[in-house]
Amino acid sequence: MPGLVFDVSWLCGYVCGVAMKKATNADTKRRARARYGREREQNMENNLFQASHEWATRPDDQRYTSLDDLAAAVNQRKGESWTVATQTNALRVLPAPDERTIAVELFDPSHGDRRAIEPTHWGFGQLAQYAGAPASYLRKLPAPLAAINLQWGMENAPIRDDVLVLGQTNGRNTLRSLTSTSYGRIWDKDVVAAVQRVSTDGRWQIPAASYATTNPKRATTLYASDRDVFIFLVDPKNPIEVNGEQLFRGFMAWNSEVGAATFGLTTFLYRYVCDNRIIWGATDVKELKIRHNGGAPERFKYEGAKYLSRYAQETTAPIVDRIQAANKFELPEADKPGKGWESWLTSRGFTTTLAKVAVSKAKEEEGEARSLWNIVNGITAHARTIPYTDERVKLETAAGNLLNTISKN
Repeated sequence: MPGLVFDVSWLCGYVCGVAMKKATNADTKRRARARYGREREQNMENNLFQASHEWATRPDDQRYTSLDDLAAAVNQRKGESWTVATQTNALRVLPAPDERTIAVELFDPSHGDRRAIEPTHWGFGQLAQYAGAPASYLRKLPAPLAAINLQWGMENAPIRDDVLVLGQTNGRNTLRSLTSTSYGRIWDKDVVAAVQRVSTDGRWQIPAASYATTNPKRATTLYASDRDVFIFLVDPKNPIEVNGEQLFRGFMAWNSEVGAATFGLTTFLYRYVCDNRIIWGATDVKELKIRHNGGAPERFKYEGAKYLSRYAQETTAPIVDRIQAANKFELPEADKPGKGWESWLTSRGFTTTLAKVAVSKAKEEEGEARSLWNIVNGITAHARTIPYTDERVKLETAAGNLLNTISKN
């Protein structure tokens, strides 16, 4: 109808996903047919879905169209936040004045007085956990009754005797999180700042999308909520040629300063990023995770931020050299019993079962298991059959690390 505008970006994403899958499969089959013959056509793709999940689930108020806007939001939040360590039984849980929710009364060092702070959805869950009570049940109770239950738990059966409270004051007083006093907080603003430092030349960008011009907020891959931050960027202007194919570099970084997630950084090569943010044809996947323990802030500074800087600023030449070396690396006695790839992999920490699967998958996917590049692709092919993300990425990372073993020789 004239005058009406509909947001069909979700449909664009869906159509893109279907079309890209068909196009990718067709192209994969073409390459496989040319290399091995029609009888060995295989789907050689390893796809990453984490960015797609974030894209599909984030509301508009968690989406940012530039790193500067994202940084401004998390910097403001950090400036408004404060922490205090206290005894758990010193907290007072009360109904909020409107009795629609509860509040926690404690000493606020940013103002030097006691005040009541209302928990976020995430903060309420942590409060319930400290009190040893089910948050889902407490959310259904009237605020006065929920406060009584929480107060009893905090006084009589807390999971810890002391607690580190993260509050925020910005016209209202908010309880953002309760963690152990040994919690090593990596601030979201520091993660975003690390990404900004490697993006000053514009090399790293939000992946292109067919609807980016008309709906940039929908197309973005920069997110922040009251509990986390997530960033996905790519380098689309510096392709890497591998066996006649063009691959591109990308990375995802995420963090939670309230205990909802570890700090994480995943780097990879890929073939395409679809409109719905599925990363197609990923390889050389590597991941770093840092738990928020006592040494986390220092480890992020000296390991996480430096790893990101090194990856983002390096030229493509070392990556090409590493892959070409893997293509050339063959075991001279690979056909002899006990001297093949299975033995080579087990000597590098892979289980016997996994080593056998890697060789089998390499033959299935690549048509042969002669070079290290065949073996790496065999491992990543097996990885995509693993339903659990952490286990899958761990195996993909192990496969990528094999490339480093020969580049150092």
